[in-house]
Amino acid sequence: MKYNIKLVRCKRSDPKYQEIRDRHYIPNHGTFGQQLHYLICLDDEVVGIISGASSVYAVKARDDFFGLTKENKRAGLPSIINNTVFRLEENLPNLGTQILSIWRKQIAKDWEEKYGVKVHGFETFVIENDNRKGAMYRADNWEFLGETKGSTKTHNGMENKSERLETCKKLIFCKKIKGTKLSTEYH
Repeated sequence: MKYNIKLVRCKRSDPKYQEIRDRHYIPNHGTFGQQLHYLICLDDEVVGIISGASSVYAVKARDDFFGLTKENKRAGLPSIINNTVFRLEENLPNLGTQILSIWRKQIAKDWEEKYGVKVHGFETFVIENDNRKGAMYRADNWEFLGETKGSTKTHNGMENKSERLETCKKLIFCKKIKGTKLSTEYH
């Protein structure tokens, strides 16, 4: 079934966005770096949110998938968008996959317009449980690359030494946009 889906770009501070974001399974700690946020409308009713932001700095499986190296990472990372949040409050067959497809096209256009970077691909990280295994990403032909190591670096300002903290492991999914290349210019 084909749904009447519309993505409405909004600010992270939009009250409707915040209301839905606060119900997402990952706590709302804000978003850093470049970012774009959307309300998901189905027949003119807001049924969810989806956002993209700057990609994560260090994920070996993702780096290998996109061909990121020490030499090209600084220029290449801005052309990869991290799907940081996707919260859908309607459970209809294939709705999530249709939204992902629309979102990928819309955010790539909006990202280039706002940040001057042609998008090469997408990444996302899913905390797996009995009901969450990345099925929507698989259905939208994202590639499953494995799991994260289960740790992160924290920084208290750029001048201070970072600390490594344990986190839960996440499933890594990525998707390239056909006919595009990794950015070679730093913006």
